[in-house]
Amino acid sequence: MCFKIGLAARKIQKYNNNKFAEYGITIAQSFILFSLLESDGLNVKNLAECLCIDSSAITALVDRLEKEHLIERRIDPEDRRALRIFLTDKGRDLAKVVYPIAIASNEELKHNLKQEERDTIDNFLNNLKNNGNINEG
Repeated sequence: MCFKIGLAARKIQKYNNNKFAEYGITIAQSFILFSLLESDGLNVKNLAECLCIDSSAITALVDRLEKEHLIERRIDPEDRRALRIFLTDKGRDLAKVVYPIAIASNEELKHNLKQEERDTIDNFLNNLKNNGNINEG
């Protein structure tokens, strides 16, 4: 089962990366843009928790997005030792362009499934995400 889930995830990731390539981002980078579009000014720890990705991986993604002038780091006015991540105008515009592509991709995945199958998959994935009884180590 794990192999099949991993294979499906890689296939979906490759498909979406191909769609986002013309915009110069990956699906992982899009998750950061979408998170900031929803809640601008998160810190790396918040992003990591929100996306269930290690902070070090988030930092690498943020570095790449910052190089492309899609996001910027700013000092947190409440804690000058901390940094917050904000979308630039360019990043916000790009997020708004690629978000409908991500939604369409999800709809495309659902298209060949019956509602009952969608519900089963959704419940399984939510259970796995929320507790799953899997030790992450």
